Amino acid sequence: MKNKNYTINVAFGVTFINLAIVGLCSLFPAPTFFFAVRAGVVLCNLAMGGVLLFNNKSTSDAAPLHRPYWLGVIAANIAAVKVIDETCPLMSVHTVVFVVGLAMALASLWSLGKSFAVTPMTSTIKTRRMFSFVRHPMYLGESLMVLSCLLTSMSVVSALVLLLYAFFMVMRIGEEEKLLLKTEEYQKYCVSTPWRLIPFVW
Repeated sequence: MKNKNYTINVAFGVTFINLAIVGLCSLFPAPTFFFAVRAGVVLCNLAMGGVLLFNNKSTSDAAPLHRPYWLGVIAANIAAVKVIDETCPLMSVHTVVFVVGLAMALASLWSLGKSFAVTPMTSTIKTRRMFSFVRHPMYLGESLMVLSCLLTSMSVVSALVLLLYAFFMVMRIGEEEKLLLKTEEYQKYCVSTPWRLIPFVW
C-alpha cells in the first residue's frame, strides 16, 4: 500500500507540474480577472506538484482514492474557470475573494508541508496555524477561488456548477473524515475545532 500511495502522489505531482507549465505558456498580459485566475492556478499547481514530488512522505495508513468525488471536484473546478466572464476587470471584488482563497490554500499547503498527499493519513494530523480555525482550510481556500470565478457570470450554469461543486466537496470531506475519525487524536481535534469548512456554519 505504501508504494501504491507513493506512486499516486508522484503521478499527481507530475500532473500538477505539467498543468502549471501549460498554464504558464498560455498566460496573456491582459489586465483582467481571468488573467489573475490563470496565474493563481499556475502557482497552485506548481506548489502542489513540488510538494508531492520532492517532499513526499506517504505512509501505509493513507485512505483509498475516492475517484468519483475527486473527479467531481476537479470537473467543477474546470467548469468554474470555463464560465468566467472574461470582461471582468482585474480591480474587482472577485479578484479580492480569489486572492484571499489563493493565500489561504497556499498557507494551508505550507502548514501541511511533507504531510500533504493526495489521500489523507491518520499519522499526519495537523491542528495548528490555519488548521486551528477550520479542519479543512485548504478546501475553504479552494472554495473561495471557485466561488469568485462563478460570481463573475451569475448565470444558471454558474449556479449548477456551484451546486455540483458543493455536493462533491461535502462528500469528499465526509469520506476523508471517516478515516481520520478512527483516531483519538482527530476526535479531540474535532472538539477543539468544530467547524469542518465554514466557521460557525459547518
